[in-house]
Amino acid sequence: MTRTGVLRRSLRRELAQQPTPGPTRRIPIRLSDDEYTRAHTAARTAGQNLETWIHDRITAALDTEQPE
Repeated sequence: MTRTGVLRRSLRRELAQQPTPGPTRRIPIRLSDDEYTRAHTAARTAGQNLETWIHDRITAALDTEQPE
C-alpha cells in the first residue's frame, strides 16, 4: 500500500473513533505526568486517541452508576 493509502486508512480510523457531533462540553482535567503517560499508553493499546479513550471511560462509568 502506498503512503497515501496508509495515511487515508489512518485518517478514516481516527475519524471513526471521534465522538458523534452534537452539543459538546469541554472539561479541562489535570493529570500528573505519570497519569498522562499511563492513560496515553492505555489509549494507544486500545487503538484509540487519548480524548476518545477518556470519553469512553467516563461514559462507561456513567452507564454503570447506581441510582441513589
